[in-house]
This record gives sequence, C-alpha cells and structure tokens, in this order.
Amino acid sequence: MLYLDGTYHCAIDDRGRVRIPARLLDALGEGNNESFFVNRGLGEHNMLRLFPKPMWDEEVRKIRKNMNPYKQDEVEAARFFFNGAEEVEVDKVDRIRIPKMLLDWIDVHGKDQLVINTFLEFIEIWKADDYVKFINQQKHDAEKRIDHDVLARLVSGQPDDKEAQ
Repeated sequence: MLYLDGTYHCAIDDRGRVRIPARLLDALGEGNNESFFVNRGLGEHNMLRLFPKPMWDEEVRKIRKNMNPYKQDEVEAARFFFNGAEEVEVDKVDRIRIPKMLLDWIDVHGKDQLVINTFLEFIEIWKADDYVKFINQQKHDAEKRIDHDVLARLVSGQPDDKEAQ
C-alpha cells in the first residue's frame, strides 16, 4: 500500500499549472507519477484531491462494484465524486494543469499560492490561505481539534462504541 508524507507550498501560474514536488513524484514511483485524476475533495473543506491514475482506476472499480444505482444517496455521492474529475498529465517540468472549474471550486485566482498536502495515499491541493486557516482552527479551537479517542481507536483497530451496539 502506498503511503505519502509531506506538505509542500507551491505557486500556480496564470495557466493553472502547478509543479508537483520531485520528492512527491519520486515517492509515488514509476507508473504512479505520470498521469493523475484531479477532482473536488470531500467534506466541509474546499480542497481538491489528486489521484495517481492507478489509484483512480481502483476507486472507480470499487464505486462501480458497490454502488446501487437505485439508491438515490449513493447515486448522488458518486455523482459528486465524479463531477468535474479530469485526467491531467505531468509535463516535462513536472507540472499539471488544474482545470479552471476546479480552481474556481477552491477559489483560486491569478497567482494564488497553493499547498499540496499528503494524507496517507491521498494528495490534497488547498488554497494556501484556506490551509493555514484550517491548521490554525485545529490549533486554537478545542471543538475542532482532533478527537484523541477516535485516533486511539483507529490505531488499535477497536470498533466505535456505536458500531459495536
């Protein structure tokens, strides 16, 4: 299983291109670092997710296998996941072009700064200002801070009390 780490500050040019850090491309390895799918992230934060093509193909396979086309909530979730997703190729100088619709989704205009943040095998792309706000919120807002009991449960593999009932 792929595991990525690191947070990288990047600039975006006026054509919507951002350079993928060499360290990240190297960590992805041959075959995982030439083509990506980019789409909107999930949850309450406006960010994008970048999937190496093999990982994207696996996510698509899982959704197709598990989605019931007669359950509206599953159809809507899949529609959101796939809407706006686009394949992007890494060019000769390690850049990808992020589609304008997705840049608008995270409110990036002109030469805003971006943060590429890794999370397990996922790659997140944030507008730098939003990422800093997120980190500061975690730092200063006790209600937004990580629930240590949840993390301990994830590490130990114990089920949630709600799931056990």
